[in-house]
Amino acid sequence: MTPAAKDATVRKRSLALVRQLLLLALGTLSFVVAVKGLILPTHLLTGGVTGVALLLNALFHWPVGLLTFLFNVPIFVAGFRDVGRKFAFYSGAAVLLFSLTVDHIPVPTLTHDPLLAGIFGGLLSGLGSAWAIQAGGSLGGFDILGVVLNRRFSLGMGEASLVLNGVLVLASGLLDVPEQAMYTLISIYVASRALDTLLAPRSRKAVMIVSKESPAIKERILIQMARGVTLLKAEGAYTGEASNVLLCVLTRYELKELKEIIRAEDPQAFVTVFEASDVIGRFKRPTAFDVWKKNQKQTA
Repeated sequence: MTPAAKDATVRKRSLALVRQLLLLALGTLSFVVAVKGLILPTHLLTGGVTGVALLLNALFHWPVGLLTFLFNVPIFVAGFRDVGRKFAFYSGAAVLLFSLTVDHIPVPTLTHDPLLAGIFGGLLSGLGSAWAIQAGGSLGGFDILGVVLNRRFSLGMGEASLVLNGVLVLASGLLDVPEQAMYTLISIYVASRALDTLLAPRSRKAVMIVSKESPAIKERILIQMARGVTLLKAEGAYTGEASNVLLCVLTRYELKELKEIIRAEDPQAFVTVFEASDVIGRFKRPTAFDVWKKNQKQTA
């Protein structure tokens, strides 16, 4: 690679990093505005770990930011293996920024109507989560658990959020006014729909990769992303040279990670991305449990 090409690559990576950090900050601040300008003044709850922190704040007046940070620590430890170091780093930065700002930055009350607060608080929360995920991270808490469920079971992150927040809404209804729990449920639903709408979690991407470094890319897809990949033998129509083509199917969330792997291993690779409207069968690498279960059936 020539010095000019190296400089161009460095500039592109720097611009990409700046964009990611700006998106992460924008998503975090959107969540702060939702919490302080809409959720807290109307005594509602938001989803996830922040919702638990808000509930404890209402009961014991403990600081929301500090509680959010402390509750996220075990979740990061539990989900670190599934989400990866980069995702964990960006998510940790977002959680730290939220914890520092939510307790100290003044935000004016935007409305005292709980219905409006539930709708627009949920919308800002969902947008904040989506922007953080697009930046390569999350706002921590149930977002990380949602990413783990999405990667392991292809469950939409908004759907995962609704399931995980069910217990929180129930606790809110038992400990507080049931009407407030209903408004909280509206807020959580709006947030989950905004998240899924922006990220289109159900779409699948079929990717074909033509590269001289296909063995290295294949290994990283199998090990780092835990996705299945098919190796196709091909021949260039113009050059007549034999080449390998990698075919894999993944979720939209993982497309960014795959692009980074390809850029790192072979910037000259030829990549085609297709919309996969439907996928029949498995499209991820079997887990150790799957292998064990198969062996048990064979020996039975």
